[in-house]
Amino acid sequence: MGTGTGMGTGGPGVPARGRREADVCVVGAGLAGLTAARRLSQAGRSVMVLEARDRVGGRVWTRTTRSGVPVDMGACFVGPHHDRMHALTKEMGVATFPTFVAGDNVLATGGKVRRYRGDIPRVSPLALLSAAQAIARMNAMARKVPLDAPWDAPKAAEWDSLSVRAWLSASRVPTRLARDLVEATVRACFAAELSEVSLLNWLFLARSAGGIESLMNIAGGYQDAQFDGGVGQVPDAMAAELGDAVVLGTPVHAVTQRADRVEVAGAGVTVTARHCVLALPRALAAGIRFEPVLPADHALLIHQVPAGTEVKMVAVYDEPFWRDDGVSGATVATDDDIEVTLDTCQPAHPQGVIAGYCAGPRARALAELGEADRRAVFVRMLTTRLGPGAATPVEVLEQNWAEEQWTRGCSMGHFATGTLTQYGRRLREPVGRLHWAGTETATTSYGAMDGAVRSGERACEEIVRAAA
Repeated sequence: MGTGTGMGTGGPGVPARGRREADVCVVGAGLAGLTAARRLSQAGRSVMVLEARDRVGGRVWTRTTRSGVPVDMGACFVGPHHDRMHALTKEMGVATFPTFVAGDNVLATGGKVRRYRGDIPRVSPLALLSAAQAIARMNAMARKVPLDAPWDAPKAAEWDSLSVRAWLSASRVPTRLARDLVEATVRACFAAELSEVSLLNWLFLARSAGGIESLMNIAGGYQDAQFDGGVGQVPDAMAAELGDAVVLGTPVHAVTQRADRVEVAGAGVTVTARHCVLALPRALAAGIRFEPVLPADHALLIHQVPAGTEVKMVAVYDEPFWRDDGVSGATVATDDDIEVTLDTCQPAHPQGVIAGYCAGPRARALAELGEADRRAVFVRMLTTRLGPGAATPVEVLEQNWAEEQWTRGCSMGHFATGTLTQYGRRLREPVGRLHWAGTETATTSYGAMDGAVRSGERACEEIVRAAA
């Protein structure tokens, strides 16, 4: 076993022609792949990381506006319980800051703009009671879902046979507004229509997050904090540590397992290694030729984990005018294409930055519009919720993750009815010398950056144990 660290001095680079050797080849330079590579390097294994894009980070991507403000166009937030992501962030020397929550939130459903404080909007007490009862019931169900094996839940077969849409009926949640609020949460999490997601998948996500409230809340929840300078600094720093072990612009097209080695073939590069970590969205593995072919369940699973459609739009202003008006920037409208907005201002910059999220069928409809029309829809929505100051942004950025060739959707892969109970056991199961990573394979923090980091650490542990 080699003892090289895989570290170099030149940083990630373009493909180096020819054959390379390493103890482990990692496919994908997102948080999962880079974490696996870095931990393996720290454990004394030599590594090579092949990344299809011309950048690292995967679904983490920090852009810079014309005025120099870092803006996260993908993953952005971290919760207080995301301890592996926090630990990695600290190791990489990146600081976090609390998401701005001071002031009123806005509920703009039904053509009315209501301002309220805290997590509870000013709607009818009956709607609030109905929503609270539905959330409590779903949380109670979720607590019966084993984190490491949701398919073994006592009612797994029943729950996996139902979509979230089928369960969320008027007989179970009688108030329309309450159903709308729950639907908006599910749609935002999966970026998919509720009929596309199994109830078991939703309950597993809730269990993995520590409860539905964690997914919904800003302070204390999944949107609790952001990254000073953008989260893209984290994968950039990891890639810099690994140096020329990270090769960009190299889509992998073939993986061949032999008795004691695995060959990973990319654009102009073939890496021979003892193990391979596949740290890419499972659906993208369909573009890789495996020899020998994957076992039937693994091959079928590749086509069963689609990611949702999410359009993220970001408006940049000279200043965060909404704060002066006593508004937090957190808004929601369950009957609008762009359902949710959040304040994403950077503390070292005076500009106002607010992000809007459009998910599922609504995102697909928005994407059908021309760029100018999409931006007009976004600015008009912001003006309705935040006032006339929102009418004149200095810059608007947008990202449709479903159109990214090497992502094909966000925020994570989801499972339709029947998938988890039929194929879930294969999610993390190695295939010979092949190991799977990615937030879709996580138990705790499934779907979050923290889950991606955890999955990379798990893949490292699998390989270290296998060689012991």
